[in-house]
Amino acid sequence: MVQKITLSKAINVNGKETKDSTMDFSKLTGRDLSQAEAQVRAAGVATPMLNFSNEYQATIAAKVLGVKEDDVLDMPATDYMKVVNSVLSFLTIPE
Repeated sequence: MVQKITLSKAINVNGKETKDSTMDFSKLTGRDLSQAEAQVRAAGVATPMLNFSNEYQATIAAKVLGVKEDDVLDMPATDYMKVVNSVLSFLTIPE
């Protein structure tokens, strides 16, 4: 699953400023998802339906975008919602 997203504010990806991001979920592995789960659980996220946790979605988004999680969390709210909703779609809607 690949989704293209246009952000209102540029982010730095691999040393380049860009507003257009491609979220290629096919690059993720099961290990990536398990590590994201372990990370958010260690941070205290206890929701039983982890796919619906914004923290979990932001962690996965950072991995897919190739940025730090703080870069995702610091996005303007409209950009943040575009990104985490893209992750939510990946996690809940089979292709």
